[in-house]
Amino acid sequence: MHALYYIAKGQKTLGPCSKDDLRNFLAYGSIRDSDLVKREDDEHWRPVSTLLELNLAGEVLADGLTTKPVRRRVARYRDHDRVPYDQRGSVVMRRMFFGFLFFPPLLWWAAVSLYTDHIFRRKKDENGYLLVWGRWVEVLATVMIIVNALAWWMGITYASWILGPGLRELSRGMGEAWDVLRGLVRDMGL
Repeated sequence: MHALYYIAKGQKTLGPCSKDDLRNFLAYGSIRDSDLVKREDDEHWRPVSTLLELNLAGEVLADGLTTKPVRRRVARYRDHDRVPYDQRGSVVMRRMFFGFLFFPPLLWWAAVSLYTDHIFRRKKDENGYLLVWGRWVEVLATVMIIVNALAWWMGITYASWILGPGLRELSRGMGEAWDVLRGLVRDMGL
């Protein structure tokens, strides 16, 4: 059985909520370390920072000072429909695939999503939150971008090598046509 907590914020009392909810409230800035909280079986209110189970205590340095732990703002979702479109695994995977094969800007767009945000899967963990893609996918996207850039460079180089003589002939023919046109205009006195 999980402990339930109540939060006193100003004149309001919020709760009951779980330990995970408290962590999320802190991560989002909805509550502060100085806001008051009590467990459902406690009688007294105390600051959130004093809850040992949240592990909010800072690291003690050699000079006796404490540092505040760095908290990263991470969204946790329970419902896949609430996940922002650019953070859905199926969307990013589709962009990676079609971008790699056909249109590179889609691959770059997917990479930006990967490098800046968590990408969520439909599968849930034991607490009911959606799982995120691992960081190894960033490495895969980087490799895909490099391979894609090399393939496009080789394709363009090969095309210019094959089409180069034909394009030179075409431009020479266009130059001759332009000369004929200029001569006609000059002869007509325009």
